[in-house]
Amino acid sequence: MQMINVPKLRMAQLQTFTEGVLKTTANLTEVAPQVADVKAKLKVFLDGMTKATASSNKSVLDRTRDELNSGFFKGVESEQLFPHAADVAKLLSQVVGITSRYGFGLNRLSYDEQTAQTDNMIKELEALKLNKLPNISRWLAPMKAANAEFKSLAEAYYKDLTAAGETSAASHAAPALTDAINALFTMLFAHVQISGSETLTTAYKELITQVESFK
Repeated sequence: MQMINVPKLRMAQLQTFTEGVLKTTANLTEVAPQVADVKAKLKVFLDGMTKATASSNKSVLDRTRDELNSGFFKGVESEQLFPHAADVAKLLSQVVGITSRYGFGLNRLSYDEQTAQTDNMIKELEALKLNKLPNISRWLAPMKAANAEFKSLAEAYYKDLTAAGETSAASHAAPALTDAINALFTMLFAHVQISGSETLTTAYKELITQVESFK
């Protein structure tokens, strides 16, 4: 019977592989300490995966927010070319006064700065009562919703970070998890060689099949 090691895996594969290993070894008292270590390392790894997912979602939501902001600013530019009545032109000039202070540079700010500045800009624009400029006012609701959604995700993300303390990212936690699984394999292999237990041998053969299926 050959000695096995964790094959080269992607992050999501490592999670699935580890869960399979733990299922196979759950009731093997001979390697209980090693199983417990794998479980502990898996928790750290999964916390890291959660962080990575949250961070990725932040990027997606920020891109949506950037696209809406850019569309709004371009809409304001377009409206300046339209021959509005005097009262509407006056209202538009007030809008331009606000947007010129924020401008396209808004999208280049840090996440937190952009969130705050977008909120401030929308509040100033809402105060103008833009019903006479429907092609501009229609942007405010989706912009406000996108900014609120990003803010909500960011707050949840920071709470998770605080709760998790110094949890490593998944990519940093993966080597420790892999080492723990390999240590479990080594110990189980030793017990199989020494005791010849049918239960341990069957479990080890199942692990061999799992390793082969990921190659």
